[in-house]
Amino acid sequence: MGFSVSAATAVIFAGLFLALGIFYPAMVNSYERVQAADADQADRALDQANSDIQISTVSTTGGNSAVDVVNQGSTALSINETDLVINGAYQERSTVGTDIDGDSTTGLWLPGETLTLDPSVSLTNGDDIRVVTEHGVSASTVA
Repeated sequence: MGFSVSAATAVIFAGLFLALGIFYPAMVNSYERVQAADADQADRALDQANSDIQISTVSTTGGNSAVDVVNQGSTALSINETDLVINGAYQERSTVGTDIDGDSTTGLWLPGETLTLDPSVSLTNGDDIRVVTEHGVSASTVA
């Protein structure tokens, strides 16, 4: 009876040790992922709080329309993540020309710079225009 009790105890402790060896790394990895996600969310919230845009001018000349938007925040914004909505209709990025202060090759919109959006559709008086950035910050005006 003495050996079987000792053997059973050893098997139970070995099983607990094995289970703890599997459980602990899984819990540590989960905790680290949650902490990283919380840090990313805080960074996105800070970027959103520091973002601000304003539509400065809307012009239509000879059938060509242009919407000038100024980055008034302290966060650099991505041009590829900036959207234009006209009268509630999303304008595909491929149909909207973009340039920053005359430079159409850049993809970064720095604070204080003016982004010019050239939609493929002509704007008319009364059109509702909305520009939305990557952080969900938007500005709107009526042409």
